[in-house]
Amino acid sequence: MNISLQRISLACLFYMFSYGIATAQVGFNAIIGIEAWSFKDEAEMTGQSNHPGQMIGFDVFVEDNRFVFVPGFHYHLISLQNEDQNFSFDLSEHHHAHYFMIPLTAGYKLTKDAIVNLSAVGGGEVVFFYDVDDNNLGFDDNGFIGVSTNLTAMLHAELFSFLTAEVKYHYGLQPTLKNRDDSKLRGWTLAMGVRF
Repeated sequence: MNISLQRISLACLFYMFSYGIATAQVGFNAIIGIEAWSFKDEAEMTGQSNHPGQMIGFDVFVEDNRFVFVPGFHYHLISLQNEDQNFSFDLSEHHHAHYFMIPLTAGYKLTKDAIVNLSAVGGGEVVFFYDVDDNNLGFDDNGFIGVSTNLTAMLHAELFSFLTAEVKYHYGLQPTLKNRDDSKLRGWTLAMGVRF
């Protein structure tokens, strides 16, 4: 019987990970929010890059003592028009890019068993662009890179164990537009949710 040290190590790692998830507390957080985005190259060229957006989605909070692992799935809209306002819920104009975002973040619960519990998390996000509204700005589906990545950091607050609020910063690692090498998205998200 030939069992390698590598297989034994992988089995032990898998067991520890499975045991950690089995003993962890899991919560589901449905969220909705508003966003303020900017393209790095546009901000440098024009001095202003304001692209309001909206999002809806969910996060899964896997907590073990004070450690928190937070994967999620979010649907986003971002206005392609450079606007004067940032955070907005105005969906009357149809000049948006539509995309999905999958955050994979982990962090630390700063407070525990209080009326307001705070967590600080960070990690990576994978962004999948899939559609662009008809517009007169010159954007179409072919102009966007299909998959890109971000880094993100978030401060998450939980009030009375079921209401949530969070502030998240996104830092684009790759360009968003095919013909603009420095079109990296940077932005803020303000979101509220209900935790189950």
